[in-house]
Amino acid sequence: MIGTSDPRWQEAFVQTSMGRIHHAVAGDGPPLVLLHSNGCSLYEFQSVIEGLARKHRVYALDLPGQGDSDPLGKHYTYEMYADAVVAWMDAVGIQRAAVAGTSIGGVICLALGQRHAQRLASLVLVETPIRSGEAWAKRWFSVEGNFALPVQPFEAVTSRIRGLTPELHKRWNVDRCKAGAHTMMDAMWAVREYDCLGALAALTVPTFAILGSNGPVGDGREPLEQKIGKDRIAIMQDCGHFPMLESPQEFVEKLLGFLAQAAR
Repeated sequence: MIGTSDPRWQEAFVQTSMGRIHHAVAGDGPPLVLLHSNGCSLYEFQSVIEGLARKHRVYALDLPGQGDSDPLGKHYTYEMYADAVVAWMDAVGIQRAAVAGTSIGGVICLALGQRHAQRLASLVLVETPIRSGEAWAKRWFSVEGNFALPVQPFEAVTSRIRGLTPELHKRWNVDRCKAGAHTMMDAMWAVREYDCLGALAALTVPTFAILGSNGPVGDGREPLEQKIGKDRIAIMQDCGHFPMLESPQEFVEKLLGFLAQAAR
């Protein structure tokens, strides 16, 4: 497991107009920004940072309210999360970048495409939930059961992450406790209230998607196909919601392939 002393990362805190944001950076090349899923942290990308950094200057962020970034202190909409990413880009001097986001990180990508398209080279939506508020309401009790209880036993997490190790399980619970139940649920309420389908339909930035064949967001595949086309969607077999942890080498290959296609 990569930790704060790992030489493959340089870690820093950056003060922005929307609070202090923690990030790690590695590699050289065109900038690539990675946004993690709800209740996780930049460590979600621990297994792929080296591979991605061979071609890109990779920045992995802790989202506002999660990881080691500043706590929220108020409700955050996805427009606000997108503005926070751009405030961070301004603070570190990045004018334009490719951005890849997992789950709610992908929802932030949608909001970035709506509000800050000129700052984006391309977007990659990884296991991103694209559904209506009504669809969220039908599964809300399950959402609460997942995010309102931060600490989860090994057996519960191993059903979500293939090849889970005790070390990764500990990291999982550490990150969820850092975020806390209220912040995680606040992020889910914001997703429920955000028009993901409308945001997807309005995208003008080159966009790609990576889905796990066993992931929970398959109901968003049809609108993705209608918007970006089947050839811009990669299905990673035998992976769930966290393909970067379950099959890191394949994830790196898929993501770098999409980024190279966008650059061409």
